[in-house]
Amino acid sequence: MRLWPISRHGVLKPAPRLPAGVPWIARERRGAPRRTGLLSRLTLSAVLTLSLNVVATGAERAPARATHAPTAPVVTIPADLRSVSDWVTYKQAGHLPSLPTEARLFYRRGLMAKQAGQDDQALLNVRGAAELDPAFVAPHLTLAAWMLVRDPSQALQEYGTALANTRQDFGLQLSMAANLFILLFQALFAGLTLTALFVVWTRRHELLHPVREALGRFGSPAGARWWSLAILVLPFLAGYGLTLPAIAMLGLLWPVARVRERALFVTLTTFALTTPLALGMLERLALPMYEQAGPYYGVPTLENSGWSPQRQARLAQIAEKNPDNALVQFGLAWMARRGGDLAVAEQSYRRTLQLWPDDARTLNNLGNVLAMQGRAPEALETYERSASSDPTNAAAFFNASQIHTQRFEYAQASDALGRANALNFELVKRYQSQATSDGLLPLADVWLSPTLFWKALRDAPTPRDLHGSLPTGLRNLHEASGWPFSILALVLALAGVAFGIGQFRHLPLRACSNCGTVVCRRCAERRREHALCPACAQVESEAETHEFSRVLLLRQRNKLARRDQLARTALAALLPGYGIVSHRHVFRPVILIAVTYVLVRLAFGYVMPFSLEPRLTLPGQEVPMALLLGGLLFVYASSLLGYLHLNSREESRQAALNAGMRGRITQSTRRSSANAA
Repeated sequence: MRLWPISRHGVLKPAPRLPAGVPWIARERRGAPRRTGLLSRLTLSAVLTLSLNVVATGAERAPARATHAPTAPVVTIPADLRSVSDWVTYKQAGHLPSLPTEARLFYRRGLMAKQAGQDDQALLNVRGAAELDPAFVAPHLTLAAWMLVRDPSQALQEYGTALANTRQDFGLQLSMAANLFILLFQALFAGLTLTALFVVWTRRHELLHPVREALGRFGSPAGARWWSLAILVLPFLAGYGLTLPAIAMLGLLWPVARVRERALFVTLTTFALTTPLALGMLERLALPMYEQAGPYYGVPTLENSGWSPQRQARLAQIAEKNPDNALVQFGLAWMARRGGDLAVAEQSYRRTLQLWPDDARTLNNLGNVLAMQGRAPEALETYERSASSDPTNAAAFFNASQIHTQRFEYAQASDALGRANALNFELVKRYQSQATSDGLLPLADVWLSPTLFWKALRDAPTPRDLHGSLPTGLRNLHEASGWPFSILALVLALAGVAFGIGQFRHLPLRACSNCGTVVCRRCAERRREHALCPACAQVESEAETHEFSRVLLLRQRNKLARRDQLARTALAALLPGYGIVSHRHVFRPVILIAVTYVLVRLAFGYVMPFSLEPRLTLPGQEVPMALLLGGLLFVYASSLLGYLHLNSREESRQAALNAGMRGRITQSTRRSSANAA
């Protein structure tokens, strides 16, 4: 059976029109009936028409050295990058699967037009970028962000397209996983560190009082007060970051800290100790970005890359040095197929099958290479093996339907096309939209499954160069210096706890019985069973009777409480989580600060540090600004409402204590009157 010509792009040319007087189906087998009924004619006509109009994924432009088959019609390349519609037409006419570079350039032009207020031109360029490279997710996310308010249904459709692309694209999955990991890691680190700083500030009197007492022996009390404050701030200005001083000061507060504050200290120290492990995970996730390192050697970026002789030669050298690397063998076959070097493509695909027996995607692509060489029976057999290995592989059925159509086996073609349509309707629909008037039908190649790339990443050896592959924003941070930072954090934590316990034993601290000011045994003044600070002792000394002294002390306490409450409320309104920390709750503020960190980074154009593609675009608005602002308002509202709730509970408890004290004072007065009588 003769197969109709196939171009070097893997394009099946349509069957020629049969001369008049020849039956609709020309059987080559002897004894085959030459007449069919009207219903059969209509059915077969519909199958033939549908088969000739369905388009699958084709190949990139290839060099002119392949002369084994007629070439596709020459398509004129647009002269400039001013009209995105011309490039979309060129892509469809040339049956090119994607134009990644042009797509990113038009996406950049769309963002620039949006910034200039040209909304119509921005939509046109971004939509065109999505059509030029269907695997480019950023245009879909940007369109969804622009349409989320005015056209929610279209926005949901764009999000659905982006999700579908992510499920099939290892590069997108890797970028999302790595960027999400590093963003959450930084957010948690920021939440723990800032919460620790809030705790240190609210507990500053416990830290400053022993220093103030020691400095007071050599100078005035006012000078000791200012010098102790400078000593508290100086470690944060020494250039070693915020985490190490926070850990050391939380260790000093260990004897007087509550259980929650001690848990925060342990959590932050553990986080600092495990930082090298997290950085090692980032190093492993960065392996696919290296083109000269195994096990990937740049293969994940080949799906939408154009053919070049240098790239194929490089892959051939790597494949020769790594004959057991199935990823490299598949990548070489993929690139050779796009370059029209069918012999190398067939050899590499067969080598891949030796390493991955019965891999459905490799079998499908090998069948395309065999079909391009005019070996239709072998191609159909390979498609059948691919479908048997993976019954959900729609490309194998789709390609087989084209071969059956060219061989006038319309019943088999109809069945195969129906199964392909049932398995992946979007594939059929997408390539139908790319059909042009020339009637060319490219064969559908299938790229590697993301699962294979993830397995290769799991089995890859542990990288040794930890610092070299970190994102640029992390390399200059002390927290990302590796094990030296972790060892220093552990030493400071242990030293802080030991010094704090020793200092507390030498000079115990307690709170004033009236106002809660931190005092020690040197500065406290005893009043019966109570220890008062110097200010409260001065107030009590001004009263003539014991009952009146209670009134004065209560007034002094309320005055200081109102002043502290005003300061706490002002800081709680500015800093999310601070008001809750002031009431000795620490883990809820960690979450609030972490969420605030993420939202602020995204709002100010956070550039994802991990990406397998070149950065040819401006940072787009993939996340709607309204959503970011809504998230920030929710965080601030949660923080402020949480503070007000805890504050009301504290006021209720304090009112109950004051009522009890007033009751005891009244009872004591009655007993004194009775004794006097």
